[in-house]
Amino acid sequence: MKICLVFLALTLLTGLAQARGPQEERALYREGREVFENICADCHRLNGRGLPGTYPALDQDAFVLGDPQLVILTVLNGRKGALGRMPTWKDKLDDRQIAGAITYIRNSWSNRAPAVTPGMVAALRGP
Repeated sequence: MKICLVFLALTLLTGLAQARGPQEERALYREGREVFENICADCHRLNGRGLPGTYPALDQDAFVLGDPQLVILTVLNGRKGALGRMPTWKDKLDDRQIAGAITYIRNSWSNRAPAVTPGMVAALRGP
């Protein structure tokens, strides 16, 4: 009986989340744009093209458009690459801000990829 109730509750919650999906994605995109413009654009530029040889482009980037978990982990924990170091943002931005910024970069310029949710970020943030 408990399993049936849990399943029913999850089904209802999933249905509600799907009903709010596009509206929630638009809200995340708008919020993410603000985060991107205030924090990320200094390096990655407002046009998403980065600074050649200094900061990587995000527009048409296979990494940005690929597995969202890898992008989330990069924003949370930073990354050292050929062009330098991406700072860690896990102690400066909350799950919604990170989800919004990633949703924004995955759906701006010529990019089109599924949105990232705060729940996806929380699941990877860890303790």
